[in-house]
Amino acid sequence: MPISRLAMPRIHTSPLTLHWCHDPAQEAAIAALFMRQLSPRYISHSELQGARAVAPGEWRRDLPEVLRAELRETLALPPATAASLIATAHAGDALAAIALVSIDEARRAARAFATLDDLVVDAPFQSAGVGGQLFDWVCAELRQRGIARLFLESGIGNQGAHRFFEARGCTPVSVTMLKELEA
Repeated sequence: MPISRLAMPRIHTSPLTLHWCHDPAQEAAIAALFMRQLSPRYISHSELQGARAVAPGEWRRDLPEVLRAELRETLALPPATAASLIATAHAGDALAAIALVSIDEARRAARAFATLDDLVVDAPFQSAGVGGQLFDWVCAELRQRGIARLFLESGIGNQGAHRFFEARGCTPVSVTMLKELEA
């Protein structure tokens, strides 16, 4: 029987170490953290438009391999010019949270923007402020790069994530809809 998240002990963390990760050796740890926290509620339109999900509420069977390929590609980019970034939060030696960020390279929008593709906090670190600290750090880092806006999306049933982001000043700007065209 799986342990419910409510029953899991929370870790009161020591100060976090936050940085942009460019170490390919971290691929496995990042992928493992990501996979431990995913549920069908997490799926939003970007997972459906990309390689991660096949339908609302349904991940690809080969998701671990797909995710590791995405991470490998991002970790191989040159840090100074990378448009895809991975932020990590470590509490001591433990990887506590990750954030995947894409920076708009086209720069056609009225204001420079980035997209927070994923923010995932490992279960023992949830409700300890780790996600908020990582989110704030990412925002500050993006501001330093001249980014004026941060977009993000969240699966329609992921109410906890919606509350988390709204509490940090994020506001809904659209509704994404899907119509399946095949029978």
